[in-house]
Amino acid sequence: MSVPPRQSIASWFGVNRAVAAVLVVVGGLGLAEEIWRNFLAIHLRDAVTGASEAARVLGAAKYMGIYAVLVNFLEGIGYIVGGTIAHRMGARVALLISALPMAAGFIVLLASREPLLIIVGALLITNWEPLSVPATFEVVGSEVPKNRRTIAFAVQSIQKRLPKVLGPLLGGFVMAIGYWVNLSLAFGLIGITCLVQFLLLKRMKPREAAPSIPLGRVLERIPADLRRLLTAEILLRWGDWFVRDFAVLYVVGVLMASTAEAGMLVALSSLTALLTYIPAGKMIDRAPNPKPYIGLTFLLFALFPIALVLLPRILQPLGVPLMGALAAVFVLNGLRELGEPARKALISLGLPPEIRARGVGLYWGLRSFAFCPAPFVSYLLWQAVGPEATFLVGGGVGLIGTAWFWIRVRCETGEETANPPSRAEE
Repeated sequence: MSVPPRQSIASWFGVNRAVAAVLVVVGGLGLAEEIWRNFLAIHLRDAVTGASEAARVLGAAKYMGIYAVLVNFLEGIGYIVGGTIAHRMGARVALLISALPMAAGFIVLLASREPLLIIVGALLITNWEPLSVPATFEVVGSEVPKNRRTIAFAVQSIQKRLPKVLGPLLGGFVMAIGYWVNLSLAFGLIGITCLVQFLLLKRMKPREAAPSIPLGRVLERIPADLRRLLTAEILLRWGDWFVRDFAVLYVVGVLMASTAEAGMLVALSSLTALLTYIPAGKMIDRAPNPKPYIGLTFLLFALFPIALVLLPRILQPLGVPLMGALAAVFVLNGLRELGEPARKALISLGLPPEIRARGVGLYWGLRSFAFCPAPFVSYLLWQAVGPEATFLVGGGVGLIGTAWFWIRVRCETGEETANPPSRAEE
């Protein structure tokens, strides 16, 4: 009997009801976050009092440094807690819980525009993702065949990137209307997402409670190649966090672009990433070894902050307008997501099923804890030397992480987890 076309398409993309619930969470809550979060530095700049624009920008950079350190620390806790919830009570409960801190965060933001309260609200808003990531891996790892997991993670990444395309565009223009309109729109999206999510999840069979596994035993069971991958990621993310929450501030506060232009640049980056996911996912699913794609992703991560400083300086004297040069930089930033589905699939395949949720939570949690200080170090460099030096140092650290990956992970463990599944496994 032939498979119905609709089922064939869903199977080809690795999508079922459980994966659809994940997509609703990633899309709805992600859009609510992206409408507002990309402009956090601008909100802080407007809330800071200063004698000059430069003083307000530096004050915003200080608060962004504090925020980013705290968000990494709390995300580390959130990943571990989310992994525990998904392991003990199932992905269903973990996905339902993930929206609660975001709703609380927007209530705080609607109540005050004091810089410290803005940071508190932002910390609550961004903690939805750590609570949901282990559940995402649990759903894909348990519900999707092995040779469909990369494409399933690619679809999930697309759903994560769509808000990053729409959110900055919508947020950049709504900001011109008013701060409260921006927040109210985001808060309304949370309610719609929770409703649709509940309707999808209520048909899922609740999972029976699983036995507790000490974190020490979970760590012992993480394969050696994934530990080396984690080390490479920590180095890379140190460099990434030197620029992640400072890029928009640099574009608006230093290069003097408008918030609408900054929103379009962030959207362009996300759109570029979005267009690569499906072809890259299918190509990587058929590849004998996904690790070269991950290595390329690491290299592009490292090059973005360097290009943000150097490319406008190179192209503008040649007659290229500032926005044209920045567009090229943010396209490069989007291409760095090329190997992201492969990295997630590699982690999902490498972790034993009985510890997958807790293993993912521990992996992401250790990663967040390790680069906690990076954003504040970035602010100190910004204050002492300047933003350009900050971004160049971040790119240099990222290149060290990339070199570690190619030497320790790619060369030494190239075949350990690279073997594709057989048709029987599918």
